Amino acid sequence: MARIFVGIGWPYANGPFHIGHLAGAYLPGDIFARFHRLLGDEVLMVSGSDMHGTPTTYTAEKEGVSPRVIAERYHEINKAAFEQLGVSFDLFTHTHTTNHERTVQELFLRLLQNGYITRNSEDNAYCPKDRRFLPDRYLKGRCPYCGNESARGDECDRCGRVLEPKQLIEPRCSLCGTAAEFRPTEHFYLRLDKMQEALTHYLADKSYWRGNVLAATQNFLQGGLKPRAITRDLTWGVPIPLDGYPTKRIYVWFEAVVGYLSASKEWAIRRGEPEAWHRFWDPEAPVRQYYFVGKDNIYFHTLLWPGILLSVGGFQRPYDVPANEWMQIEGRKISKSRSSDVDAFVPSLLAHYSPDVIRFYAAALAPQNHDTELNWDEFARLPEEVLSNQYGNLVQRVLVFARQNYSGKIPNPPPGFRADAPEGVGARIRRAHEEITGHFEAVRLKEGFERALTEVREGNRWFQEARPWQASDAEKARTVYEGLWLLKAAAVWLSPVLPFSSEQVWRMLGFDHGPGPGDWIGALVPPPADQALGNVRPLFPRAEAFEPSPEVPAPPAPATVPAPGGFVPFAIQAATVKTVAAHPSADKLYVLELDVGGPKPRTVVAGLRPFYQEEELRGRRVAVLANLEPRTIRRMTSQGMVLAADTGSRVEVLSYPETVARGTYVSTGAGESPMISYSVFESNPLVVGTVTGSHGSQLVVDVGDRTLEVAGNWAVGSRMVVQLDGPGGSRGQVIHFASGELLIPGANLPAGTRVR
Repeated sequence: MARIFVGIGWPYANGPFHIGHLAGAYLPGDIFARFHRLLGDEVLMVSGSDMHGTPTTYTAEKEGVSPRVIAERYHEINKAAFEQLGVSFDLFTHTHTTNHERTVQELFLRLLQNGYITRNSEDNAYCPKDRRFLPDRYLKGRCPYCGNESARGDECDRCGRVLEPKQLIEPRCSLCGTAAEFRPTEHFYLRLDKMQEALTHYLADKSYWRGNVLAATQNFLQGGLKPRAITRDLTWGVPIPLDGYPTKRIYVWFEAVVGYLSASKEWAIRRGEPEAWHRFWDPEAPVRQYYFVGKDNIYFHTLLWPGILLSVGGFQRPYDVPANEWMQIEGRKISKSRSSDVDAFVPSLLAHYSPDVIRFYAAALAPQNHDTELNWDEFARLPEEVLSNQYGNLVQRVLVFARQNYSGKIPNPPPGFRADAPEGVGARIRRAHEEITGHFEAVRLKEGFERALTEVREGNRWFQEARPWQASDAEKARTVYEGLWLLKAAAVWLSPVLPFSSEQVWRMLGFDHGPGPGDWIGALVPPPADQALGNVRPLFPRAEAFEPSPEVPAPPAPATVPAPGGFVPFAIQAATVKTVAAHPSADKLYVLELDVGGPKPRTVVAGLRPFYQEEELRGRRVAVLANLEPRTIRRMTSQGMVLAADTGSRVEVLSYPETVARGTYVSTGAGESPMISYSVFESNPLVVGTVTGSHGSQLVVDVGDRTLEVAGNWAVGSRMVVQLDGPGGSRGQVIHFASGELLIPGANLPAGTRVR
């Protein structure tokens, strides 16, 4: 078993992260970490929000609020998006913690003591209109290398060059546009020039680094490293641990890289083993450290951070920095600050696509060796072609045929079957497994993913050519058994990229879990004969009907968004909370066991910890959306969703009258309703409504921004939950039980409050 540390670049807490960030750093790091966990290795993957960056203070000034308000807002937004995407951080924290501040100040003082930090007075950019010094992001001008008119004082987005403010041509204040002046101010400088020899020695054996990373690093080194200011004239950030500097803070790119160390310490404290971080950081520890960043952060992770660690002493240094290029849009870097790029923000994508579809596109178009281009037509087409038409098709064909011909079980292999035969499907699986493993181990993640998809494509061709529906009993059993083995192997290989669908495939094969720690070897092991297969559902639902061979009946069609005027059937069920437990790896989540009147409880993961104590939920009557597709949330599978009204500032769970028996479904949905995705659920919003009158045989219901006429005979003043026929729908239906009882929203919730 190996020990692997994965550090992923810290996103600025000034806006939602976008698919370029995902493809360039967060998804590659997650794929690599998931792969090593599947191998059975000990993995620690950390990152967090960069709360103190000047992008955060810049956004705060434009909105007229404090930097803390902006930082906390986007930290929560991005943290939730990472969780929904299945990015498997062991800890996603932020830099505005006491632990982080203490760690940064300790390293600062040790570097100062060792002679690697000095004071110096130098001219810095100053805005005469606003009467203040301008940190890097507050300064704009023309890039001296590529001519970009909007280059910042720290880097150019177009060419990726790291800049100093004095290098900008015609620099100006980015807030008011005033021409900047340069005036003297004292700062602390990191003596990178004193680290040059040690860094040259450190880089001597890094020939295995990616070519772009090694070339960029050597270019910086050959140009001669110079002292770099690591403090700024700010009041938001980590204070300098010396007297006399109340209006200065430690530079964000010094303290952000220290976040990898401080996050490791926080992880250890949270797990009740305060010294556990040493396993990943002590210089003699058997560990390899990998840092996943974009190309604009190469310098900070291959020179600045190793230089700090070498100069302080007593720590591991980066083993590899597999930095990616950029995913662009219309030939330019995707930007948080550009309103036209909002559709590329991950929270926006999650409102329309399943996590695995987003992960698939980001992995398939990963800018591993060169810049790639986000293409919306391709985004719609490529998942359909590969996930639905190839992977989903193979899963459907093999499993449907197996269930129909072998009483819903995995057949016994025919006499003479050998898993280690030198030819056939088993031999092909072994060859593919070796190649995919080699790619992932060498951080050639795109190649490993593509090799796995090649086996899926070949598997479709092989199954069609084998034509088990026309074969003898022995050959049919062999083909089906080997086909199920191929599905098991493919789910393992694809699990680092497509964790949600891989779990579904394993459950369809009859396992009670998805691929987990140590299961990488499971690709080489055939599935157990006579194991009962699970229910088969379309892996990646699509608009077109499934096109099987003529001999194989088509599976049932998935639930889709109805035509205007129709309503998605919501199977909302009456339940009581049986047990409540804090989620082991998420601060805001509970794991609930719900009594739904049957022999087995329903497990649901709910984000209710900020709003309810455990004792407030135990025994409480709640409404659960039972036909929501199971989702894995921070490694816990949620079998539905507890419905709650969300005002934006508070959340209140829905209830139902005592006269309704547990397990009862509302009349507008039944237990047999088709499974739906969260995006389909959102397509027919649930809102709080109040009856204000009647019009003929119809009730007039206030739903906040308008009134609707709905069928029913409830009294004026009745409060209810209404399902709309679309986000801006003009029709609605009241959610109620067959006997007329209504779901109960909170007493003080305004009409129009969304229920989620």
